[in-house]
Amino acid sequence: MPTAPRKTRDIDIIRRILDGDVNAFEVIISKYQHYVFSIVKRHVPAQLVEDTAQDAFIRIYKALPGVDNQSAFKHWMTTITIRTCYDALRKQYRSRETPVSALSGAGEDKITPYEAALSAQARAAFTQNSDTTETRKLLTWALEQLHPKNRILITLLYLEGYSVKETAKLLGWSAANVKVRAFRSRQQLNNILTHLIEA
Repeated sequence: MPTAPRKTRDIDIIRRILDGDVNAFEVIISKYQHYVFSIVKRHVPAQLVEDTAQDAFIRIYKALPGVDNQSAFKHWMTTITIRTCYDALRKQYRSRETPVSALSGAGEDKITPYEAALSAQARAAFTQNSDTTETRKLLTWALEQLHPKNRILITLLYLEGYSVKETAKLLGWSAANVKVRAFRSRQQLNNILTHLIEA
């Protein structure tokens, strides 16, 4: 009876790439393309997704000599992808200008769903394609008003459920910095909500 072909390990593919077989990187792209795109889609506007994902893969390729632990490869790749998203947000930050009026029906009645979207209970609803369209529009708009560091921090901590320690590792910050920025970010979001109520 023929045996099933052995699955190629990531570390074996990486060794081939580092030994000069640059075409072997296509295997990494094929294997992780959906995963990288899923991360990017959660962190950058739709019009930036493709370019940001491509940039992430370029950075992953260039950083391959630094991979030293096969079991941590996916996490290592996640870190690079999230930092690439952060850089994309920084570039886009100064050109942001989406008025609240562009969000149909945005007003006082939308504040409560927005606040709920930041809670743990609403995290699952945020990713569903049901009745949360307006809430997501408002949440996206509000997050775009934040500095990129605060935006990605809020997304990781409150929408994706990473712990302070995990968030710190992904962003290359200290846990103390994450806690301080999270506090300031929540204050900024409260100010945004107050502005919407008073508008």
